[in-house]
Amino acid sequence: MENASKALLMAAGVLIALVIVGAFMLMMSSLTDYQEKSYQSKADAQTTEFNNQYTGYIRDDIRGSDMFSLMNKVLDYNNRKNDDGYTEMLIDIDMKGHAKDLLYDKERENQLVNRNVYDQKTIGKIRNGVEEIEKTYQQKYASQLVTEISNIESLLTDRDGEQKFVDQKILPINDKKELSSVYHKTLPEIYEDALVYYEYVQFKRAVFDCIDSEYDANTGRIISMNFECTGMGV
Repeated sequence: MENASKALLMAAGVLIALVIVGAFMLMMSSLTDYQEKSYQSKADAQTTEFNNQYTGYIRDDIRGSDMFSLMNKVLDYNNRKNDDGYTEMLIDIDMKGHAKDLLYDKERENQLVNRNVYDQKTIGKIRNGVEEIEKTYQQKYASQLVTEISNIESLLTDRDGEQKFVDQKILPINDKKELSSVYHKTLPEIYEDALVYYEYVQFKRAVFDCIDSEYDANTGRIISMNFECTGMGV
C-alpha cells in the first residue's frame, strides 16, 4: 500500500512537472510570437513612414520644384544608406528633349541640365551647381540676377556696364572693385552664373510624369522611380 502511494505521488509529481514545462513552453511560444508580431508591426510602420516620403511623387503633372525636392531626398538617403543597411534608391529622370526649353538663350548650350537622362548619380551635379551659385550670391541675389538677366546682358556691351551694374544694387556691393574682391567675378562671369541659375528656375517650372515605380520584394520599401518631362508649366 505504501509503495502504491509513493508511486502515485511520483506520478503526480511527474505530471505536475510536465504541466509546468508545458505551460512554460506555451508561454515562451506566446512571448516569441508576440515579439515577432511586435517587430513586424514596427517594421511595417517604418516601411510605411519611409514610403510616405516618396509615394506622393508617384503621379502625373509634378512640378520641377517638387522634383528638385525629391532629388534632394534621394541623394541624402543614398548618402546614408550604408548606415541603415537598406538598398540604394534609384531614380531616373528623362528630359524627353525639353532640356533646351530651360535656356534663356536658346542658341547656347545647357550648363546645368546638360543631359537628356539623369539618374541618382548625375542628378547630384544639378544640385551641386545650384548650391555653388547660391553659396556665392545667396539665394536672394541669385534670384535677382535671373530677374535682371536681360538688363545684365545689355550691360555687357556698355563700357560703363560694371558701374551701372553696381548702381542698380543687383548685388550688395558699393563699387565695381568689389565685383572682383567680394565675388571674385567679372560682369561676364556673373552673367554666366545668371544663365545657369535661370536654367534652375525654369527647371522648377517644368512638368514631369511618374511612369514607373518599384518596391523591394522583401522589405516593401520603394526602391525605384522613373519620370519623364512633359513640357514647361505656366
